[in-house]
Amino acid sequence: MSYEPLEALRRAGTPVDLLSDSERAVFSELSPDEVAVLGTIQARLSAVSAAVEGQRADSNTNVVC
Repeated sequence: MSYEPLEALRRAGTPVDLLSDSERAVFSELSPDEVAVLGTIQARLSAVSAAVEGQRADSNTNVVC
């Protein structure tokens, strides 16, 4: 079984399909350890993105004057 970095990154929630062809080429050559680091970072970003998006959508609340 061959290792496919882009598929591993997709499963981790990294939007690799939004990258340019040249960027995807770089990501496709990542080692398993590099993919693991990016996956960990993606998971951490995803965990906080809902809170950040909620604050942005509700910008009239919690206003400090």
